[in-house]
Amino acid sequence: MITGWASAIRPTSALYDQTGISTTIDATCIGTFIVDHDMEWHQSSNEGSNLLDHNLTDGETRAIFTYTEDTLGADGQTLYTKDYSMDGSNVSQGRDNLNVRHTVNFETDNSGSLIWDEQGTITVDGASSNSTDVGRCVFAGGTNAGSAAFSGTVDAGSRMNVREVAAVTELSGRAISESSTVPVNLRYGFDAQGLGTDANNTLAVGSAEVFMNTNFVTGDPASTEDCSTPTNVTTMIKDRQRTVASGLFDLAQTHEYTSTY
Repeated sequence: MITGWASAIRPTSALYDQTGISTTIDATCIGTFIVDHDMEWHQSSNEGSNLLDHNLTDGETRAIFTYTEDTLGADGQTLYTKDYSMDGSNVSQGRDNLNVRHTVNFETDNSGSLIWDEQGTITVDGASSNSTDVGRCVFAGGTNAGSAAFSGTVDAGSRMNVREVAAVTELSGRAISESSTVPVNLRYGFDAQGLGTDANNTLAVGSAEVFMNTNFVTGDPASTEDCSTPTNVTTMIKDRQRTVASGLFDLAQTHEYTSTY
């Protein structure tokens, strides 16, 4: 588990468009099976904001969700389920905007393989504000009321190249809420092993990688600025984690980033 310590990392809030997208897949395939999924979702907290302009207005926060999946099962048998939803409305603590869950079983008697690549990213940027109703960063210096500027990105996912596997992955994240006290959150879980076709071997065959990367920077309250480069930087945190298993393996791993208010 990775926990973020900066109270300045706040969610954005939904305005007019509170769209939702959901997908469910349940498939069995002998031969070639392909799933391609690319999603990018931008949200600003201010009605007069222009997402094409990187300069934020006073107190504005923006969130960007991205999700990608590239799955290719070739010359084998694939059993695959997927439940995906992206909710663009304001959510409370304990609920999520993005939810994705997979189960993937694959085996081949020939030269086939399953190639898997999944990743989710949340980026949250915020301009400083002189307002007293926005949570101030505990790391920011000075005595002025208001909130610090910040920029934070966290991504997590997994990759596999396997000839036999029974895998479950879960990804969920939150960055849109009407309350600045609701923490931004990204969680990823990965569990892969063999199908148990051989009583003496319940290990997956091939290779797998699980990763999570966390970056954020905060600064003192200032005038309107490009939040990616806040003035008087007071906090910079980077965390990189990567686990790789190759050959015969059983790998279970979870990651979580949470910003605290």
